[in-house]
Amino acid sequence: MAKILVVDDERDLGYLLGAILKLKGHEVIPVFDGYQAIEEVKTTHYDLIMMDIRLPGINGVEAFIQIKEIDPKAKVVMMTGFAVEDLIEESIQQGAYACIHKPFDLEKVIGTIEQVLMENKKVILIANGDSQTRDAVGKALAEKGYCIITALNAENVYVSLKNNHCHCILLNLQLPGINGLKILNEVKKIYPNVVIIVMADCDLPEMIMDARQLSVYGYIKKPVDIDALIMLLKEANV
Repeated sequence: MAKILVVDDERDLGYLLGAILKLKGHEVIPVFDGYQAIEEVKTTHYDLIMMDIRLPGINGVEAFIQIKEIDPKAKVVMMTGFAVEDLIEESIQQGAYACIHKPFDLEKVIGTIEQVLMENKKVILIANGDSQTRDAVGKALAEKGYCIITALNAENVYVSLKNNHCHCILLNLQLPGINGLKILNEVKKIYPNVVIIVMADCDLPEMIMDARQLSVYGYIKKPVDIDALIMLLKEANV
């Protein structure tokens, strides 16, 4: 579930968009001008802001610029029913994610919103040959709002890292057909800042020591304690 601010002086349209987003499970706060939007972001971080360009008092681009000063991480999608190419161009230059046109193509709007929200999620790669562990840990983390990718062997790991930007890798040091330390070494060469948490079926003192020398963030033993893992992820800012 995401927290979404809808800024539109066309109240019926704003309420309609809000109702559709609520059906998708999101929390929606409607406001009707740029000043109200600015006040909202002073106290609340929104996962997404849907901002009409033409607003009374202060236009959407001006409001957006002030919002970015308050919350630099704010993601904003602009909306317009008018031919205001100069404002659209300015909003994109200022960092707006996209501009959608009224009347809405609802399928396209929902697709854009889902794409933005997916980018907000932290991506975790679970590299483990044990399907039961992959499924259980993946399901638990997905319920906490993480985007989960799984890999059962070294080849899957390399393909996943090539096609996705991962914030964290949960790595079993005993993957089928290869020593996990080799994968760890390769990954650290390419992505030196990725957070790696080692999972192991049993205590492997020598491998754990070698892993720590490669700047592994932490270690967790299977069966995985999900609460302990969540705490470790939060400590690592994942």
